[in-house]
Amino acid sequence: MVTSPSTPSTGRIDAAVTAGAEALLARRRPDGVFAPDAAEDRFSPANTALALIALHLAGVTGPDTARGVDRLIEAQRDSGGWAMRGVPDEVLTTAVVADALDLAAPRDAAGAAHAVRAGRRRLAELGGPEALPEPVMAGLIRQFDVLAGRLDEAALPRLPLEALLLRGPARRLLSLRLPILASMALGQATVRRRTQGLVRRRLDALARPAALAVVREAYEREGGCGAFSTDPWLTGLICVGTTRSGLAPDIVRAATAWLRSAAGADGGWELMPLDVTWSSFAASALLEAGYAQDPRLAPTRAMFHERQQNTPFAALACPPGYWGFSSAHSWPMALETAEISSVLLRLPGGGDDPHVRRGIDWLTRMQDSAGSWSLAVRNSKPGGFGPCPQMTAKAVRALLDHGAGADDRRVVKAVRWLISRQRADGSYEALWYRGRTAGTAVVLETLCRTVGAAHPAAARAGAWLLRRQADDGSWGGGESADGGTVEDTAWALYGLLAAGHDPGSRPVTAAARYLTDAQRPDGGWTGSPVNEYIRFCYRYADDTIASGLALRALAKLRTASLGPAEGSA
Repeated sequence: MVTSPSTPSTGRIDAAVTAGAEALLARRRPDGVFAPDAAEDRFSPANTALALIALHLAGVTGPDTARGVDRLIEAQRDSGGWAMRGVPDEVLTTAVVADALDLAAPRDAAGAAHAVRAGRRRLAELGGPEALPEPVMAGLIRQFDVLAGRLDEAALPRLPLEALLLRGPARRLLSLRLPILASMALGQATVRRRTQGLVRRRLDALARPAALAVVREAYEREGGCGAFSTDPWLTGLICVGTTRSGLAPDIVRAATAWLRSAAGADGGWELMPLDVTWSSFAASALLEAGYAQDPRLAPTRAMFHERQQNTPFAALACPPGYWGFSSAHSWPMALETAEISSVLLRLPGGGDDPHVRRGIDWLTRMQDSAGSWSLAVRNSKPGGFGPCPQMTAKAVRALLDHGAGADDRRVVKAVRWLISRQRADGSYEALWYRGRTAGTAVVLETLCRTVGAAHPAAARAGAWLLRRQADDGSWGGGESADGGTVEDTAWALYGLLAAGHDPGSRPVTAAARYLTDAQRPDGGWTGSPVNEYIRFCYRYADDTIASGLALRALAKLRTASLGPAEGSA
């Protein structure tokens, strides 16, 4: 490697990789999950607000809900807005918190009325619901406004309950939102029943069993525990709709009981646990750093085996064999399934691992007709859960890792789709991450493994990345206003190395300098709000994801500079 005052030495890179690996391994729980540090702030104002709304509508109040109200008031920023740690004020979060305080706060709660007024002012400054690029989320805010008494139910568009009569098209349109629409439409139809005409009432009566069946299928798949994918947001939404419908009191009882049990001691609800996602990022990084034989990864391998879903997800017509991002009953995720299939292949015994074969089979069955991959439902419509370049590139990588060649029909179709989806400037989207750096870097890696770095699409992607590098060596999301982040820089650095860039070149060494400078004394890295919980509307920062990405990129650079490392096994 070429060294200079601004270039980290190979010794520093090696030390950063070793420290980063040990910092990640220190996060591993006995069950194999790589979890956030206990001090990491994962409090979610949006989840807390929605949990309070759901509990209030179900008639569940008490000291725990009062603590939730206090927690929201305490978390309000001087601006009047709300969002998660490190995230700028958000329209969706601020709106739902203001409505929750309006609805659930006791009339004598100290500061509640003031907090609501300040929140509404901030919401107006942010542009209100109309400023959201996701119309579905703007509509959801108006639903909350109705619940809080700020808007008449009749002013809202009718939710199409009858769409559930044609479940195939509804699945492709809504994907993971299908149980949410089913519950919310059931609630709305029940509230509006007396004001509907005869034809509409008969149509609703015809569709009601189909919609309720979707909700119940999802509920029963979770073992009747009341938690939907261990997610307070998802559980809260389904609980709200089901409560308003009055049709499934057992589901409401279970959901509210779970929500109460999921509250923190301080009264707040956190972001859902991302056990599988955290662990896939950490394991991928450790494998890149040479830790495949380290016995400390054995519990993680076992955890991945246990968390693979071996029963169909009937509501989404999804076959078994996938992974999700959270609990023992995760909902289907093509992204996690691709990543974990690749991780397990590289762990001891991966070539004969039946869990890998099931994961690859699931990916094969779920490939869209056009060659892409959607998140959970085959041939989903474009949007937050539809075809994604980054997700498609990772699915192709899993197929290649499993032995598929560049001429494999699945790979050929996917690469053809990827080339067709490249933007005019050379970049690609990643639906679950802010901006275009993540998508462009991951697709670049896949293109280099299939059509080669000299292919025009790969060359354009690489050129786009180089144009977006900041003077300090970092990358942001690709927009001019984005500041540099550990995550984007790590994605870009790895992509450039995969494309064959010289480890001593200025773009590579500058990126490495940025990452090593950003490493904390404990060996980890601090995350930035690049992760999309709800696309364009609800973001979060995550230190485990950031640390995994940074370690993976620096380990790739170490290998390119010095040759394969033996790791610490």
